Amino acid sequence: MANLIPDFDDLHALRANGEDLVGKLMNNFWQDRQIATDIKEYPDRYEVKADLPGIQKEDITLHYGDDVLSIAAVQKTSSEEKDDEGRYLRRERSSSSYQRSFTMKDIDEEKIKATFDNGVLHLTLPKKTLAEQPGKTIPIE
Repeated sequence: MANLIPDFDDLHALRANGEDLVGKLMNNFWQDRQIATDIKEYPDRYEVKADLPGIQKEDITLHYGDDVLSIAAVQKTSSEEKDDEGRYLRRERSSSSYQRSFTMKDIDEEKIKATFDNGVLHLTLPKKTLAEQPGKTIPIE
């Protein structure tokens, strides 16, 4: 009779393993959609390198405003296979979008430069000089 009652330790282990499996699946799903990005800060600028393999230059959108740099990309693919009479045997399409945003203050917006080469986006974001930064000199009375 005791064998008919489930061992609660086994149920807890099953639940923990199930949650762990679901967590890993979800992390892998979302992780693949992130843009791998490196950001280096120098005294006069930031340099950003973002890996966008398989993306075309015209499918990338860059925006800087309100102290936020946004990188967005769309990847669309299609393939088809037809028989000798031109009828489809297989036709597939897919679309993926990627986006990352970073807060980067005191950037000279007019001097931002971007290049894209072999699936790697390079950005140079010059910092404003002290004279260009907003603020007010306060006189002492």
